[in-house]
Amino acid sequence: MTMGPAGEDAPRLAGRPIAWHQLHSALALACERIVCLADGPSPDLAAVQHEAERRGATFHAVPHHRGLSGLVSAADTLVVYAPGVMPDNGWLGQALGSRTGIATFPADNAVELGFERIDRDHAWAGVLATRGDAVEALAALPPDADPVSGLLRVALQRGGNCVAVPEKWLDDGQWALIGSRAVADRHQAEWYLRHVPPPAADRPGDYLAYRVARLANARIAFPARASRVALGVAAALAGGGAIAGYLGYTVAALAALAVAAFASEAATALGRFARAGTGERAPRWLAPARDALLDVALIAVAASPVAFSGWPAPFAALMLAAAVRLSGDPAAPRPLRPLGDRAAVFVLLAIAAAADRLPGSMALLASLGLALWLFWPRQRG
Repeated sequence: MTMGPAGEDAPRLAGRPIAWHQLHSALALACERIVCLADGPSPDLAAVQHEAERRGATFHAVPHHRGLSGLVSAADTLVVYAPGVMPDNGWLGQALGSRTGIATFPADNAVELGFERIDRDHAWAGVLATRGDAVEALAALPPDADPVSGLLRVALQRGGNCVAVPEKWLDDGQWALIGSRAVADRHQAEWYLRHVPPPAADRPGDYLAYRVARLANARIAFPARASRVALGVAAALAGGGAIAGYLGYTVAALAALAVAAFASEAATALGRFARAGTGERAPRWLAPARDALLDVALIAVAASPVAFSGWPAPFAALMLAAAVRLSGDPAAPRPLRPLGDRAAVFVLLAIAAAADRLPGSMALLASLGLALWLFWPRQRG
């Protein structure tokens, strides 16, 4: 792979250089050693190196092709990425995961989009796999020669098998060549929709948290770390809200829980953005633990012996927590789904608490949610 130019005009997708995305494509092919052609140190190069080493790969940055000979052995399989190419990782794993070959498109449309023509009918799609001894053929080239084009020529001269990439992917952005900031901006919305689709508009708090996370992802150097910090802050707010509510500060506690719910949703979305395209998944326990903490905090607020007496308030809180859980079930009827927006629910409850109507409001929301679950007609698949 090649590290592109640095600066404000350098193409970036989802806040990261194209080489970062190519790195994860290579890791999906089980590549153990990553070699990046780079003119010199840069923050983007450091970020790519950090990510490669975090994922257990060996990383090398070399200024020109002569540095490749000592890093690639004849027994290796060499995967080559053209600068700016954004391939489909799933297809690559099936097509080139266990064999050599040259990914190609029909030339007519691909050449217009910047892909390199290799014969009358085909254009190189920007990825190839060949034997490691191909780097020895680059020794005769001058230091300033393009090693990517040189390796492509070697693969073609050796009769490399052309593997056709679905041409429709050029139109829907599933496979792209991103050579400028304008092209990256054009493909970014489609990339987000494919990898991190937004929540439905019937959950306004969750949707706003998604937009905040998307904005932060493009501006934060280490979004995964920021996601963990935000989750910690949300947990602290939820715990503090539970304690404050139990001591009788009901309105302040519910306001803190609303902020905690929003922060945890934004942190979760930011984590999804950080993992998008990497093949990594969030820990299975994370979402259930987050939801359980918020539900227990609500019950603790309602169980305050200072603000409420008897069992009606904590029982209503328990039933509301159950209805909120049911709203997230895939089988939940559509009118029930907005109840899963915990931030919005806590805002409503804080308003109700300020009007001294919290137990009745919780009971009303819980009854409405459970009634929708029980009696609203289900769509038949």
